[in-house]
Amino acid sequence: SYNITVLSIRDGCQSKPSAVVESSSAPCIPRNIKGSLDCISNSAWVTWDDSMGATSYSVLARAANGHNSSCTTTSSPCKVQDLNCGTLYTFKLKAINKHCSSIDNATFELETPCTLTSVSAMSQCNSDTILVEWKVTAGTPVYVVTAEGDDNSVVTCNSTSTSCVLQNVHCGMHYSVIVATSSDKCSSLRSPPKKIQTPCVPANVTVVPSCKDAGAKVRWADSLVPTSYQLIATTRDGHVATCNTSLNNCSLVDLHCGQLYNLSITARGENPCAPSDIAVDIDCQTNSAAMSW
Repeated sequence: SYNITVLSIRDGCQSKPSAVVESSSAPCIPRNIKGSLDCISNSAWVTWDDSMGATSYSVLARAANGHNSSCTTTSSPCKVQDLNCGTLYTFKLKAINKHCSSIDNATFELETPCTLTSVSAMSQCNSDTILVEWKVTAGTPVYVVTAEGDDNSVVTCNSTSTSCVLQNVHCGMHYSVIVATSSDKCSSLRSPPKKIQTPCVPANVTVVPSCKDAGAKVRWADSLVPTSYQLIATTRDGHVATCNTSLNNCSLVDLHCGQLYNLSITARGENPCAPSDIAVDIDCQTNSAAMSW
């Protein structure tokens, strides 16, 4: 930064200096810039040495097809997220202060690999696992499946077939899953990331009777991951009351008086379990069929 004063001069005479005004010059160009890929989430970590006069930094990744992604921060590093796989990106880093940005943007290139396709990931209902499936690639003896959570925790599994089960995943987490043909996560033979959410078992359930409706108001702790909840109330005499909601509460009405109800609440994410035990009963006389699962 600079302290600036102004003098008025005429015929060899000059005025007293004006009040001091502070001004900042353009920040210096960042140096020692490095980039590394996080191929599990298709992101890039960019690092650099702090530059004089900078109060923040901006990183822009731009591909030839027009796709771009960016991040801003007050210091190194910065994570540029949601990059497309199999794409060459040019990264530009500039230092910024309240007056201007660095004169020249520092640039470098990174290419995000991917060739494997048709990958699916599904949270296994009522368990702490994720089932991952893919199409086989000729000449590939072993596949390595890796999932990275929001908290940067990583779980892996290996397979010689077309599926693998990730064990001990955490509930209430968003995971990014990839399949690769080696332990090198950035191998040229890997899949694009598949994102999945794992809902938790609802907790802190409370029930408040509503006598006028012959029902009850049920509440539970909210969660960021589930997209819907299903509440089922059953009695020994066989009466069943249900409620489906996207909120963390539900009202049951027309319950049987004098009965003890057992409540169960199921949280559902974006990856519901596929129906099982599917059966079809054909009625030839009416040309109809009844399906059950």
